[in-house]
Formats: sequence, structure tokens, C-alpha cells
Amino acid sequence: MSQVPSRPSSPKPTSGRNFVEASLGDGTTPDVTTFVEPQIFIKIQGAIFGLPRSRVLKSGLFRAMIESPHLGDSNEGSADYPIIVDDRAGITEADMQSFCAVLDLRAFEPAPTFSTPEWAAAYRLLRMWEFEQLGDYIFKHLDESITDAFTRIHIADVLGLDQWIAPALAQLCHREASLTAAEGERLGFKRFAEVCRLREHVRQQFPVSNYERWLNKERILKKY
Repeated sequence: MSQVPSRPSSPKPTSGRNFVEASLGDGTTPDVTTFVEPQIFIKIQGAIFGLPRSRVLKSGLFRAMIESPHLGDSNEGSADYPIIVDDRAGITEADMQSFCAVLDLRAFEPAPTFSTPEWAAAYRLLRMWEFEQLGDYIFKHLDESITDAFTRIHIADVLGLDQWIAPALAQLCHREASLTAAEGERLGFKRFAEVCRLREHVRQQFPVSNYERWLNKERILKKY
């Protein structure tokens, strides 16, 4: 992350209750996204997001960056000098929009109607930027959004949720239908071999929890 050396070319944000894109007089939309009275600005892939300072300072990472006398200067995070997220971090504008929607949520409001990838993106940024207070809330909705075993394993690999892998593989050990070649490729050789080994048991005689206990944890935590 670094500071931009000059003022962004887009106009400053206008007000809005939830984070919205500011609208120009001619009906066009600039690349600025903002909350009401934003105080901390973050730039991702050319889009500028204005976030309430009180919420941003709940992040251990941003709090250290903004308040430390040894990092940056007093203009860090201003509209003129937004915090720039390096493209190499792999964060997209869509990822940030998902995160902002959760960050601006009030206690009395319903949860956003996110897809699983949107909840996963919000959770990834939460962990990356050390927003500890939002962790349980986002994790709960991410967990509830996934029922498919293969999706749970994929998200577990992306986010480092090792505790999801054994229960998901246990479901595959217990199901009636055999695994296909395509499913084996999705699992990776080690996991596929471990599931096939346990499927040799008579599945009807054992609950899913038994397979979860029998899985070799050292083999399954890595896809290859």
C-alpha cells in the first residue's frame, strides 16, 4: 500500500446512506464509491471507496497504518492521498463492494442477499485487514450459504478453513452415488484416494461422523 502523489481525477464523493457511487450532473457515474461523511479513502483498481473512519479504525492493519507516527504521513487515507491497495493483492472492485456492504450494515438491518463468492470475498478481506469484530457475523452467513460438499472444500482451500474439509469429505464417503472422474479431479489425487479408500466400507452401516473420524487428516488438508 502507498499514497498517490496527486489528487484523483474523479470528483469528490457526494453523500448517501449506504455506500453508493457518486452521480455527476450529466447522469454519468465517476469511479468513486462512498459512505455518508467518509473520512478514510481506499483505492482499488482505479475505484475510490470512502469508508467511515470509526469503522476503518476497527481494523488492526489500517489503524496501525493511519495512527503510527512511523508510517505514512498525516494525509494518509485522505481524498487527496487515498490508501492504494496493490493489484498484486488480488482484490477486485467487486470484492470491495461486497465488503463495504457488510461494513455499513446496521444491527437492525437484514443481511445482504449475497452469493457464496460474495460472502467469501467479504470474509477474505476481513481476515486480511484484521477486522475482528465482523468475523463471526460474516463467517456465519458464509457457512449457511454453502450446502454442496465440493463448494465447501473449494472455499475452505481459498480461505484456509481447514475445519471444513473433513466434514465435507465425509459426506462424499457416505453418499450413494460413486464419484465421477471430474469430481476426482476437483478433489485432487490425495483426497480422492482417501475418499475411495473409505467408500470401500459398507456405507449404510456407518453415520457420516464415523467417516469424518476415520479420514486421514494429514492427507486431506492439501489438495495435491
